[in-house]
Amino acid sequence: MPAKKAVMAQKESATEENRQASSFADSSTTGATGTATDIERVCELLQTFMSEQRSKDESIQREMARQEQRWRSLQHQFGLLQREVQKGQFTAETSDTREEEQERQTQTRILRSSQSAVLTQPQQPEQLPAQMLKLLNGQ
Repeated sequence: MPAKKAVMAQKESATEENRQASSFADSSTTGATGTATDIERVCELLQTFMSEQRSKDESIQREMARQEQRWRSLQHQFGLLQREVQKGQFTAETSDTREEEQERQTQTRILRSSQSAVLTQPQQPEQLPAQMLKLLNGQ
């Protein structure tokens, strides 16, 4: 079905072209005055076409420049975002490392102080658990 429609459209297009060609042939045989008028008309049409084409080209150039500016702006914003994300990841990794290091230092100090307290003060065996409880509770 679509193929038949396409064939019919081509036949109609060919018929229209034949009509236009015969119309042009008729106007060209009208004499020198008709030919000069036709040439002037063609020149006017050509000038109109050229000015419209120039206008379209200018608008396309403006649109391309606008799109190029938007693209560069988008690239710049993406670069800034990328740097900020990388900076945030580095800061997070650094802060995690610092917190872990501080936690280790605190545990080491507690361990050393509890060891030194136990080693430097000889006490009775029954007093050791009480002292360890005090150290663990932070007293």
